[in-house]
Amino acid sequence: MSGGVATVLWAAFLPEGGPLPFRNFKVLMRIVALCFAVCSIALMAEKPAKPLRTKDGPVLPRRELLEIVGAAQKPLLTDFYWLQAIQQVGRANTDTEYRDVYFYSDMATDLDSKFRYVYEWGAINTPFNMGREQWVNTDLSSRLLTKGIDEFPDDRRLLFQLAYNKMTYDRDWTAAADLLMRLSKLPNTPRYLPQLATRLYAQAGNFDTGLQMAEMLHDSAEDEESRAFYSHRIKELLLERVLTQIDDAVEAYQREHGERPKTVPALVDAGYLKSMPVDPLEGQLFIDRRGRARSTSGLYRLEMYDQAKKNELKEDLAAGGIQLDALEEAP
Repeated sequence: MSGGVATVLWAAFLPEGGPLPFRNFKVLMRIVALCFAVCSIALMAEKPAKPLRTKDGPVLPRRELLEIVGAAQKPLLTDFYWLQAIQQVGRANTDTEYRDVYFYSDMATDLDSKFRYVYEWGAINTPFNMGREQWVNTDLSSRLLTKGIDEFPDDRRLLFQLAYNKMTYDRDWTAAADLLMRLSKLPNTPRYLPQLATRLYAQAGNFDTGLQMAEMLHDSAEDEESRAFYSHRIKELLLERVLTQIDDAVEAYQREHGERPKTVPALVDAGYLKSMPVDPLEGQLFIDRRGRARSTSGLYRLEMYDQAKKNELKEDLAAGGIQLDALEEAP
C-alpha cells in the first residue's frame, strides 16, 4: 500500500479526541477516504448484466408460479419487479428495450393489482419515439392503463392518460372523447373536458353523438356563459357536418373531372350537392386553395390542430390575403 493511501486510511480510523485542528483534519481525511472507496468500487465493478429475453420480451416466471412458490414473499417480489422496471428505463436505448418496461410493470401489477403508481409510470415510459413523431409500444401503454382503470375506475390521471394515448397515438377520436366525457363527470375536473370531447366527436365524424352531448351539456349548464358556449358549439357541430359533406363532394368531383371545383355552387350545378348548403353561423362557404371547405364564420374548423396544422392554416389565410400574427385558441 502506498504511503499516501495508508495515511488517508489511517486518518479515517483515528479514535475521537485530540486538538480541534487535528479533529478537523481527521474529518477531511474521512471524506477523502470515502470518496476514494466509492470511486474504486465504481471503477472495478462490472456493469449490470442485461436480463435474459426472448424476441417477445424478457424471460419472466409465470405469475401463477410466483403466487404459489412466493406467496409468503409476495410484497417483496412485487417490489423486485417494480425495481426491475425502473432499472430497465435506466438502461433502455431502443424501442425493444423500452418495450420491456411494460412487461416488468405488468408483472408487478399482476402481483399487486393495487400498486396504482406502477400503472401510470409504466404506461408513460413504455412508448418510444422512432423519430418524426413515429411512436411505438403505444398499444402496450394503453393496455397497462386499461388494466389500471379496471382496478381504479375513477382515477383521473389514468383516465386522462388513456384519453391522451387514444387522441395522440391512435387518433381514435371517439374513444378519446368517450374517456373525456367519463372523466368530466367526476368532481373537480376541468371545465374544458366536455368542450374538448365534443370537438373530438366532430373530428371522428360522429356528429350525432357530439350534438347529443352538446345539447345535454347546454340543458344542464348552471350558468349563462356555459349555456352560451354550448349553444355556439351546437352550431359549430352542424357547420362541421356541412363542411364535411362539401369535402366529400370535392373529392368525388376531383376523381371524375381530374381537377378541383372552384366554388361550392359549382358542386351544386354539377349534381354533387343536392342544394346550396347553409352555414348555421351565417358565414359564407367557400373552397380553399387546398380543396378544403371553409366558412367565413370562423378561422378554425371543428377539429384538432397541432402546430403544423396551424401553420398550414396561416398559409391558407395568407393566400387569401389575410395576415394573422397569432391564431385564436379554440376549445
